[in-house]
Amino acid sequence: MLRSRWSLVGVVLLCAATLLLPGCAYIARQASGQFQLIAGRMPIERALDEVDFTDREREMLLWVPRIKEYGEAELGLLPTKNYTTINPDFDDVVWNVSAAAPDAFTSHVYRYPVVGELPYIGFFDKDDARAEAARLRELGWVTWIRSAGAYSTLGWFRDPLWRSMLRWDEERMSNTVLHELAHATLWLKGQGRFNESWASFVGDEASERFLRSIADEHPEIWQKYVDREHDSDLYRQFMHGMVQRLDGLYRSGLPREEIVGRMEAVIADSRADYATIAFRIEGYRHALDEGRTLNTARLKQFRVYNTGMDDFDEALVRFEGDLAAFVTACREELPKQRRRRGRAFDPYEALRQLEP
Repeated sequence: MLRSRWSLVGVVLLCAATLLLPGCAYIARQASGQFQLIAGRMPIERALDEVDFTDREREMLLWVPRIKEYGEAELGLLPTKNYTTINPDFDDVVWNVSAAAPDAFTSHVYRYPVVGELPYIGFFDKDDARAEAARLRELGWVTWIRSAGAYSTLGWFRDPLWRSMLRWDEERMSNTVLHELAHATLWLKGQGRFNESWASFVGDEASERFLRSIADEHPEIWQKYVDREHDSDLYRQFMHGMVQRLDGLYRSGLPREEIVGRMEAVIADSRADYATIAFRIEGYRHALDEGRTLNTARLKQFRVYNTGMDDFDEALVRFEGDLAAFVTACREELPKQRRRRGRAFDPYEALRQLEP
């Protein structure tokens, strides 16, 4: 009880501190949402006793400690108090806004205290996200608003589960929990692209290994994962191909009006081509349907979450597939390199030099 009380005091102090920072109105508003999220949390064990969960919600909630234990004990992710609690009243998502130049893969960047630069901004209220997107469009950017079912405070607070997360399946739950644990394990200030790519790589690898470990016990969960990976590979290959075509167009030096016209043609052709792909899962089948946002803001965001994956794959090979050793080396060595190199630090170059 004392720990919980001190955590709430910390949130109050954070809210007060934001009044001294640039953009204090935004930060104070989000800190208020964070306060409500934290204030309503309770330990999972207590929630199982007191909250009227559905059978499926209860089943998903029981998976979380097992996923965390696997990530911490088997894969070297730092033990944290994250996801040991749940806010049973938070049955929602948060909203992220990204923006980019309409005819180039150049992101609008936000600068935050402590965290550094990130190519997106988050909101608890969708209307606030829409207002920010409208403001950015008036400045000439194109925008993308997407929902996020979880996020990490990077160790500042004990992140709770949200009730809305209990509607997920086992693969998404394991990937999200392990992805956020990866964020809590390593975060390099000012390296948003690398941080997201690293957490995505570790989350994907860790989730596959966890699901493989339960394949004999739950073959249906493993088969669903295999089908999703099949679709994910097709999706990523297609999106990378489209990005490459558009990137070449943006760099062509053609007049802007001609670039915009050709861009619209590439996108229309891509939608038609995508509809012919034989996906196994319904969600991927409709990812490029008419009406879905398909602009540089969305495509740039895709690149952010899938950048330099060859470097990660090659590094893991050097560690002979030992994910725990790889995670530990990244956590210990990359922050040292950042302090040593200062502004000249390139996390991808440091990754390429990482050895067991």
